[in-house]
Amino acid sequence: MPSKNDKAEAARANTRRIIEQAPKVLALLILISGVAYLSGSVYTRSYFAAFGASWILDEVPMAIYFSQGWIPLLLILFFGYLATTNLALIESQSNLTETKRFKVSVAVVRYGPWVLVGLLMMIPLLSRFGFVTFAIVLSIAAIALLLLLFASTLELLVVQFTMADRHIDLSMAYLALAVIVVGLYVVPMQLGMNWARVDKQTSSNLFKVYLPDDEAKEYRILFAAGEKLYVFPSKYEGEYPPIVATGASKVTFIPPEGKSD
Repeated sequence: MPSKNDKAEAARANTRRIIEQAPKVLALLILISGVAYLSGSVYTRSYFAAFGASWILDEVPMAIYFSQGWIPLLLILFFGYLATTNLALIESQSNLTETKRFKVSVAVVRYGPWVLVGLLMMIPLLSRFGFVTFAIVLSIAAIALLLLLFASTLELLVVQFTMADRHIDLSMAYLALAVIVVGLYVVPMQLGMNWARVDKQTSSNLFKVYLPDDEAKEYRILFAAGEKLYVFPSKYEGEYPPIVATGASKVTFIPPEGKSD
């Protein structure tokens, strides 16, 4: 049975490992921040492009780009943190590569990239043929697979580089990372375009307003930048709606259906 001194020494050793890994975690955070910005930028640009309103991007603050990509990427960071700071568990298990968890990670890295490639091919096809809802569902599934694939790949890399005596074939791990990079571009691009198609519909959940000089026509808020609102008619002809810029204090908000002032 371990003594108190042994437990204290193990705790200190674990603390030292975490401190030693701090620069790596910081570098990972910087990398994730850059990926979050790029992913959010792809989503936002694709969304406004579907409205024919790419010119609004000049008004979009940088925080919007981060907000569109942080949720899945924060989870990636969490998995990365667990993998890089859990070295004590890895080093204490001499038979780690024989555990069920590790075998599952190997299976995910071996077969996951091909499943993800299939999703990345199906999503644009569904979108092109008008199956927007299915494309969005598959995009969300692709995000979940991206997270699982990233966590499994990172675990294999950590095990290989911390346990040099374990000979692990990393060719599939590198392939998985390449597919993940492609997925981080394709998925937000398709999500942005398809969510825009949903928001173009008259049944969308965008806020409704009346303009002071055109209260006979219902408008929807596409984007808000401070006191400025970018709105478009709920009903319009053509592929792209005419977008109007107005002040928030000049419009009359329409309460959601089923609610009243």
